[in-house]
Amino acid sequence: MSDNREFIEEFLVESGENLDQLDRDLLALEERPDDPQRLASIFRSVHTIKGNSGFFGFSKLGALTHSGEHLLGRLRDGKIRLNGRVTGTLYSMVDAVRSILESIESTGVEGENDFRELSQTLAAVAAEDAPALAAAAPVAPAPVAAAPAAPEQPVTPVAAATPPAPALPAQPSVAATPEPTRQATAASDTSIRVDVGLLASILDLVGELVLARNELRSIDTVDPALEGVIHRINTVTNSLQEAAVKTRMQPIEHVFNKFPRTVRDLAVACGREVQLVIDGADTELDRTLIESIRDPLTHLVRNAIDHGIEPPDVRQAKGKPRLGRLTLRAFHESGQVTIEVQDDGAGIPVEAVRAKAVARGLVDASAAAALPEDRVLQFIFEPGFSTAAQVTSVSGRGVGMDVVKTNIESIGGTVDISSRPGAGTTVRVRVPLTLAIIPALVVRCGTERFALPQAAVGELVPLRGDGGPRIEGLSSAAVIRVRGRLVPVIFLDEFLSLRPHTACRDGATVVLVRVDEHEFGLVVDGTRTAAAAAHDQSRRTDGVRTVAEAASLSTIVVKPIGSLLAQLGIYSGATVLGDGGVVLILDLRGILRAANLPPVERKETKAAADVAVAVDDSYLVCRTGTGRRIAVPLDSVTRLEQFAADELQPVGGKQVVRRGNVFTPVIDADWLLGSAPAASEHAGSVNLVVLDDRCGGIGIAVRQILDVAAAESVLQPALAAVGIAGTLALGGLATELLDLAAVLPIGGALPADRP
Repeated sequence: MSDNREFIEEFLVESGENLDQLDRDLLALEERPDDPQRLASIFRSVHTIKGNSGFFGFSKLGALTHSGEHLLGRLRDGKIRLNGRVTGTLYSMVDAVRSILESIESTGVEGENDFRELSQTLAAVAAEDAPALAAAAPVAPAPVAAAPAAPEQPVTPVAAATPPAPALPAQPSVAATPEPTRQATAASDTSIRVDVGLLASILDLVGELVLARNELRSIDTVDPALEGVIHRINTVTNSLQEAAVKTRMQPIEHVFNKFPRTVRDLAVACGREVQLVIDGADTELDRTLIESIRDPLTHLVRNAIDHGIEPPDVRQAKGKPRLGRLTLRAFHESGQVTIEVQDDGAGIPVEAVRAKAVARGLVDASAAAALPEDRVLQFIFEPGFSTAAQVTSVSGRGVGMDVVKTNIESIGGTVDISSRPGAGTTVRVRVPLTLAIIPALVVRCGTERFALPQAAVGELVPLRGDGGPRIEGLSSAAVIRVRGRLVPVIFLDEFLSLRPHTACRDGATVVLVRVDEHEFGLVVDGTRTAAAAAHDQSRRTDGVRTVAEAASLSTIVVKPIGSLLAQLGIYSGATVLGDGGVVLILDLRGILRAANLPPVERKETKAAADVAVAVDDSYLVCRTGTGRRIAVPLDSVTRLEQFAADELQPVGGKQVVRRGNVFTPVIDADWLLGSAPAASEHAGSVNLVVLDDRCGGIGIAVRQILDVAAAESVLQPALAAVGIAGTLALGGLATELLDLAAVLPIGGALPADRP
């Protein structure tokens, strides 16, 4: 076989493509049994495999496909009619051919199975006349019309059927919009097959060229001729880079096209009637990523059919159509590819998940009760987690969803889940377009440089001493105010232990980054490129600059990192800059997890009057001296500051602290809530939450500032108390909302009915 290895590999590739086409054609033929073009396409595919197998001496494969070809010939000539027995036998033949090809690919021989029994079954089905065959197997349920989809996308519904005789697979009813028959001229005339390894080698060489180009661009020269050459090399390299990346890009239909058959078989096995809708199959993705998402998507599809979509009778009793709907959708979004697996089944029983999480010790009962539904659903990705009442041949063992999450995150992607009781479940997978060459922002921090993926970077906020944006709060709960919203920040040098201490110094830059639906800031010394200074004149009046305004993005070639660094979970790779320096690429999602920083969702700030009852607004969470967990609406917070206890001064029976040129009254949070302040409350320092900074404002003294969090439940006024407007869930815990209108009448006298 070694002498013919090159030709056999070509045969295996072509046969695999023919089998994929057979799956699609058989599904379409089930909907329209009288379609002669579809039947002719099936016949040609089987005939091609048979002819090639004879050329290479694969006798078992030749005998099996010969029997299948004979059956198809009888079907084409009208001697027999298409029904469950015929299609089930043909599907069995396709599976057998695929197993033989897999054996040839892995071992070089056809394997030990001879498939004589299947060949005899094919011959027996072909020998029966039309009336007898019709009586031998029941007719499948009537086809169900397909749901409308975008005109350019195929819709492939698949429905389960009543099984016929046990010896043969059943036929589901199929309602599929037939694919247009492809013209035979295009493939051989406009495309060639290239080994994936060769493409990878080309991309690596282009990556080295990009690095050399970057080094050329960093050279300062006044020679016009040299500048022209550098410019030309830069232009050609950019074009070559784009072309090289495109050679690795493939439409995601290479994954999606395998699911109609998968859904068909699972529907039969689980007793479901399922309509599969595919949208966005032409969305392109790096080939290596396509291979990485194949298994995770397959598991999500299996879960949707086995656990999501109800049996037809159950759906009918609920007033739903008997035909369940499963949608696979792919689209580009913010420099990434989003893939959705959506079903219209029963949804995930959130309370069952909550109870299971408590039973497994993942969370205590009181904390679990306060968790919002979206956080409860995240337990599904825990290893071994399952709420299935029984284990089936398809799923229910609690193995899979954790692997799905791990596999997706290993390629820099994310996965999240949402569900509505009785309406279905949606799983969203987000992956980068490519892992090879990406645009990135290179930042300086101490003596080190780091790269941030451009897709995650939103804005650059320079810190200046002229009244512009600045860091507020304490080092453990630092925030920056950007256009009316407070965004939590991380001091990168302190986080990475590059320097022993970080000061909120002028001249630093806060890089606002977005991870999924949240954002936070990284405090760095500045950006690497000198172009930033040239663009300073384009600063906006609010002191915030977009990335395009602030610095030129670098195109970097992503290189893998060693296992020791990878285990840290905060680096996703490395790159080499034009000056030869090696730079680590930060994994922003990993940093967010490691810092345990609750990010703030990017949403428009609402009026202060709506803060107390809105679910989606953000709050500053604090702990009082007596241990009570309280919250203050962020819209009401002007500054967060810390003072030494000896800086408090008594004035007219009150305590004040000097802040610049004004004095700010300081009120203990426990006193506001009708309790005596703790004895050691201000032994060392005072953490101050400043409200309404006009005329000095008013400061609330707390023991600890915990975090900034979005509300996860509605406000419950029934749980109000002295100085408390009600209780709501923040950060997964019950938190008392301070009633500012009642306890702090700004501009009036302070309340006197407190201890």
